[in-house]
Amino acid sequence: MWGKRCAAYWLALFPAVLLGAAAANGEDAPSPDTVRPATIVVLDGSTAVTVKIGEASKLDIARTELGQSVGRYGDRLSFGLVAFGHRKAANCADIEILAKAGELTAESHSKLLDIKPQGQAPIAAALTEAAKMAPKPEARLDIVLIAAGGDSCGADICAVAGELNKTSPAIRIHAIGLDAKAEELKPLACATAATGGEFVAATEASTFKEGLSTVLDAIVSPAPTVRTVSTVTIQAPDGAAEAAAANPSDTLEITQAAGPGQPATSEPAAQDQHETAVNKSGAPAKSEPTTLAQRTPPPKPVVPQKPVPVTFKALVTEVGPKLQSGLTWRVYAAQNASNGDHTLISTHREATPTAALMPGEYLVNAAYGLSNLTKKIKVEGGRSIEETFILNIGGLKLAAALANGETMPEQSVRFDILSDEEDQFGNRDTILADATPGMVIRLNAGAYHIVSVYGDANATVKADVTVEPGKITEATIKHNGAKITFRLVQSLGGEALADTKWTILTSAGDMVKENAGALPTHILAAGSYAVIADHNGLSYTRKFSIEPGEAKQIEVAVADGPTAPEEVKALMDPPEPPAPPAGFAGDGSSGSGLGFDGFSARPADPNAPLINPGILLRGTR
Repeated sequence: MWGKRCAAYWLALFPAVLLGAAAANGEDAPSPDTVRPATIVVLDGSTAVTVKIGEASKLDIARTELGQSVGRYGDRLSFGLVAFGHRKAANCADIEILAKAGELTAESHSKLLDIKPQGQAPIAAALTEAAKMAPKPEARLDIVLIAAGGDSCGADICAVAGELNKTSPAIRIHAIGLDAKAEELKPLACATAATGGEFVAATEASTFKEGLSTVLDAIVSPAPTVRTVSTVTIQAPDGAAEAAAANPSDTLEITQAAGPGQPATSEPAAQDQHETAVNKSGAPAKSEPTTLAQRTPPPKPVVPQKPVPVTFKALVTEVGPKLQSGLTWRVYAAQNASNGDHTLISTHREATPTAALMPGEYLVNAAYGLSNLTKKIKVEGGRSIEETFILNIGGLKLAAALANGETMPEQSVRFDILSDEEDQFGNRDTILADATPGMVIRLNAGAYHIVSVYGDANATVKADVTVEPGKITEATIKHNGAKITFRLVQSLGGEALADTKWTILTSAGDMVKENAGALPTHILAAGSYAVIADHNGLSYTRKFSIEPGEAKQIEVAVADGPTAPEEVKALMDPPEPPAPPAGFAGDGSSGSGLGFDGFSARPADPNAPLINPGILLRGTR
């Protein structure tokens, strides 16, 4: 009997003990009524807010109403401010925290004027940044998104909002869309549905004002409290368990309130009930601790992957400067596709673009003129990242001059820029064909092989140049070719005959050029040649030589008589020259050294360095 009375007395005192503990804790922590809910405004600063609705732009409407609301609700809400798209023309990582919770007040709302629309709308990434401003993971946080449309960076707002609700259920996202067409604002609705927030589609200034007040009132108003009753049986000394069973009115009830984002229920949850095991002697079982409640932690949610903003920038050299235009960026999958190529994911032509990439590995190519660099990057989930490319760019400016130093007309010469390395067959990769003089060609720093062609025949000069990073290398190539005009006449000094076919040969019988007409003109390299003029079924020939830079006319006279077919064949397909006899000129002995055709017995190569084939002048600045 005494035991039952003690048990009843102990149970009667237990609520008082709990109330006393709660009062003691209340002295250390502020009352919830005195704490202002953290409210982060995420404001659109992209070019979309420059569009007018009525007489004012979307941004001006939002600034005006926000400035007034911060003053009206400042004593009840702790405002912060995040802006996006207001600093860079094309950057999906352009997100800035302008004020932390409590820093945006009636006195400091001029921070709204710092938002100057310039770029894109990375809404999903901005929501993620705003969610990080919660005082602690489990703390309540309301995010008020004010935007002119959906995410322009390709991210999924719905997926991001759903993920935030899983990892931080105390966060609510409210959205106020501002656009004359309500359908443009639909992408914002799912963010609020996923987190239990308010959504307003404002198509004019007045509805935006009403919508903002509706959202802020919903944040100020406390969520309804739902009683969740858990029955807890505690162990009392000396038979108190029997007394408790005999007097059910002494059962302790615990009331719990559902927080933001938490589902409310009026039924006792199975995981919130625990009955302490008691053996026959009244002592608790050794294997079971005595507790008020025992909760089974929920399983860790599976976090789906979401796009990560990755920004690229390029520098000329390691010490700069940063390239501001003219770049092309290409992002490829790192793994080869089934055809062996890398799949192109996206192309960007901004100087500093931002790509929304899923976590993984990628190959990124930055091209600036003919200079380019491919770099492998790894994207990991979390905050946005920035990749810097050092291109080591140099410039090459080419010019051409005649042997006498006279500058050549731009239209008469062209340049081919080849790689410095040769394959096993002596071939080189062509970097750029038909480059014109005077233009600055952007190249990777390194060595290059230049082929300069003067005219349309064989006046060609080759040279090697070196391009240094961050500098422009100027190279002038000198040509030894000359302009030659051909005429078939009845007698020397006569009128040129039409309907003539021309074949120009080197002294070795190699064909240089074929043409038809009365006065064909070609640029030929210095050297020895023969020309065949076919007219009315007969062939007329003449041998001649060219000096560097000396223009001349070559006349072939019909009066000299046609050339026999055997002689024509000998010009076009000359026999191999015999071995030079002892005393042949050129081996240190005396001798005339004349061959079968009146030229040197050793056929001349028009490309050989007979007389100054070309001088490369380099200047670096």
